[in-house]
Amino acid sequence: MATGGSCLGVCYAENQLYYSVNSPGQGGQLSHIGCIDFNFEIEQTIIKPESAGFPALKKSLENLQQSFNCSFVKMLTPSHEECWAIVPKAVYEDASEREAHIQLLMKGSDRSEIQAIWYPVSKNDRRLLLLRDNKSMKGFNSLLRSFTQTEHITDFELGVDWQLHTKNNGAFLMIHCRRNYLSVSSFVLGKLRGCTYIEYDHITDLPYLWSLYAENLSWLTGLHDYTYLFGPLCSHVEEILNPFWSDYGEIISLSTLDKMGVSAPEKTYGFALESAFPAILMSLNTDIETPMIHENYNR
Repeated sequence: MATGGSCLGVCYAENQLYYSVNSPGQGGQLSHIGCIDFNFEIEQTIIKPESAGFPALKKSLENLQQSFNCSFVKMLTPSHEECWAIVPKAVYEDASEREAHIQLLMKGSDRSEIQAIWYPVSKNDRRLLLLRDNKSMKGFNSLLRSFTQTEHITDFELGVDWQLHTKNNGAFLMIHCRRNYLSVSSFVLGKLRGCTYIEYDHITDLPYLWSLYAENLSWLTGLHDYTYLFGPLCSHVEEILNPFWSDYGEIISLSTLDKMGVSAPEKTYGFALESAFPAILMSLNTDIETPMIHENYNR
């Protein structure tokens, strides 16, 4: 929980870094939303901090920290650098079973470098396991070292923040539309129902891939009151996948501040707000702790 300063939310797409700064104590009021262009791909630069562009990226975040008096930063992590799996009670309550699953899912990674976090889901006899290799997080940690408090946010956690921000406890899909992958999460009655990410080479492959994934993940074609789209490719994704969603609720592209339920001094922007949505939502810093079961659960 941040004290004595504002919260900075940060996300990126290709060579653009999006950021948002809240107005502490003023709910959905933001003090600034912005975008910084670089001449390199940001994600690969962070994952490989020895890259030539890393110092410039780090300096830009330090400048934002000083300019807006940010004591707290939240940064979105790339879904495809993580492993998500929903496992039954027999696994998460038994230490040997937990370790066996972690080793299987992260084959090739040193166990001492694996970060494992457990999350509750809508079915009480299941848990969601999030796995990260600390080697892939090294650049993120170095990038944010100057901040007093830092938090790495994964895509499905945006849905939790959205519930806290909008008080929406109904059924909805959150879809982050990125180049080469979609990150999808489903919520029902205030709880995470399921999440996955769908990697693709060509965006025209998405109808086939959506149907393929839905064969094993029934919640992809479940009833949802709303389908929320955001990210740099959300208009293209909506056009292609609309037939899969149009009969099951309202489709909303989070492309304006009104749709996001926030306000800011700026009225026009020189970049797509739907790409900045994760940064905007994270910067609200809802300050409400959500229950989480960490890797030492029941050991």
